[in-house]
Formats: sequence, C-alpha cells, structure tokens
Amino acid sequence: MADISRNDVATLIQEEYSNVFLDAAASSEGSAAIQAFGTVPLGTKITNAPVLTTLPDAYWVSESATASEGVKPTSEATWGNKRFVVEEIAVIIPVHEDVLEDMTEDGLEELSKLGGQAIGKKLDQAVLFGTQKPTTWTDPALLAAAIAGGNVFQISNTPGADDLAGSIFQAAGAVADSGADPTTIFSSSGLRFRLANLRASDGTAILSRTMGDAGSFSDSIAGLDAAFVKNGAWDPAQATALVADKSRVKIGQRQDITVKFLDQATLGTGANQINLAERDMVALRFKARYAYALGNTITANGTSAQPAGAVTPAAAGGEG
Repeated sequence: MADISRNDVATLIQEEYSNVFLDAAASSEGSAAIQAFGTVPLGTKITNAPVLTTLPDAYWVSESATASEGVKPTSEATWGNKRFVVEEIAVIIPVHEDVLEDMTEDGLEELSKLGGQAIGKKLDQAVLFGTQKPTTWTDPALLAAAIAGGNVFQISNTPGADDLAGSIFQAAGAVADSGADPTTIFSSSGLRFRLANLRASDGTAILSRTMGDAGSFSDSIAGLDAAFVKNGAWDPAQATALVADKSRVKIGQRQDITVKFLDQATLGTGANQINLAERDMVALRFKARYAYALGNTITANGTSAQPAGAVTPAAAGGEG
C-alpha cells in the first residue's frame, strides 16, 4: 500500500521539521513582540527579578569641622521584586492522514508556520493591547501603560494640529521626557505606506529602510526600530502605533514553541468531538510558555519612567 505509517509521519514532523517549528514563533508573522524585545529564559513558573525602586541622593558638604553641614550624608538605593509568572499558549491542528500523505514538504512547513503564527498572535494581543492577557500578568499591556502614563496622542487633520508623523514624534517624546528611552514602534504593515512620502522639518524621511545581512531589510520610523505586526493581532481601532522602551519590556520564556504528534487522542467535546483513530486523522499540538513584565523603574529626577506611548486614530469623521 502507498499509505505512510503513523511512525513515518511522526518522525517527519518531529525531527525533520523541528527547526521550522522553533523558527515560526520568532518570525515576523509569529510574534512581533518576540522579534522586537527578544526573550528572557526562565527556570521556574514564577521568577522574581530585582528592580531598582529608589535612587541615592548626594548633597553639598561644607568644610566645617563642627557644623552639621560638614558631615557627609548617607543615602540608600532600595530594590523591589518584579514578578514573572509563566502561562501557557497552545493550539491543536487536526489533519486527515490522506491529506498528510498528499502534502508536499512545503505543505507541512506551512502548517508549522500557521501553528507558530497562532501562538504569536495570542502573545502579541496580550502584550500590545491586553486582549485575553492572563490575570497573573499584573503589569499593564503597552496600550494600557501609555494611557495610564498620559502618553496618548490622537491623529488630527485640523489645520495647524499634529498630523500622523507629528503624533508619532509626540508619543516618542513623551516616553523620553519621562526618563525612558523610546526605541521601538509597533504598527500594522500599512503604516509603512502612509509614511512613505512624509518628511521631518529638517527634510529627512520619517520612514527609512536599510539592508542587513543576507539581503534582509529593517525599517525605522522617526529613528525608532519598526516592528510591523503581521499575524492579525494588530487592532487599528485601538491604536495606529505604539512606542516602547525595549529595555523595559521583558518577555520571559519557560518553554519555546514545541510540537507534539497526536494519533490516538480524542479532541474537543460534544458535537465538535473528534476521535483521531476512528477518523484516520492525526493532530499537531503546538505549545509555548511565556511570562510578561513591564518596568517603570525610578528615574534620576525621582519619578517613575513611562515606557510606552500611543498614537490613536483620528476621531470619527476625520481622516488618518
């Protein structure tokens, strides 16, 4: 018979395509947040990282041998804990054995990318917009952090008011003024085309593209590294762009994306239940475990840094 065995399929998926599965979540179509911020390896489900909460102060000292002003003052730096709690993202994709048999290698690779994209989408939705963010992730998502910090700028077409490019500069400037360092901007791919012909007051292009190694390209917008969200996680109704300080956004990784081959499981419940063995089907289970934390540590001027800013769409009836 021409049928491939279950063991053949398992070997093909788990060994030959292992690198594809691992690469899928880190690609631009997987998770834009991972692409922009990277990950921090975690060894346990709950990890506490020290974060500076107060800075020491220095004072002028006189040369007096008796006055109190001649005594060198003491000051302290205190540290608190930033809590990382790992949560799981998973998806199962069932496939009929006949489909697998007829698939080319490109088809299997496409399935792996879809699994990675599904996980990346959920992670980006939680980190960027707070959508279905686990309750154990107590730090706000980037949009919520921008709102809480007062760093939200709405696009306007009123003559003399800030346009799209101006709003981006304002959001980045607000993050910088708080003591954070704006390094990264998130948006949908469409922002690239909206900014294509816009220039700053000094004549430099708002959007620039450079070629890296192996012919890859990287984009920057107003001097910020651009991360375009291509996995469906971007919500244009909530924001046109988000600006963030890369050093203050941490994605903890307990387990990178993994895949497991299932051939005897029963999936789902009720009318949606699928018995794989009875239906000559197999399934690919994708799983990853991540944590998220946002740092707004103390700055030299004694205030908390605000690491996120947002550009929001024009009001109803306006044009972006």
